[in-house]
Amino acid sequence: MIKEILDKFRWHPDYDVDKVEIFYIDRPKGTSKIWGDEIERVGYKFIYLKSGLMIPTHRVVEVRYDGKVVWKR
Repeated sequence: MIKEILDKFRWHPDYDVDKVEIFYIDRPKGTSKIWGDEIERVGYKFIYLKSGLMIPTHRVVEVRYDGKVVWKR
């Protein structure tokens, strides 16, 4: 589900990936946020960032587009 949502925002011409916010459980910090333009690629198990960080998709708790919640666990 997360892969499909993020792929839509990344590849569909009607959307701007810079407006995507992804909130995830970050141990030990609690909850952290990344922006859509930080994503290198999205798999079914991980979100791969340009920085080399890999975020497990099961840790994603919320996705927003242009400030509006589009998906929430």
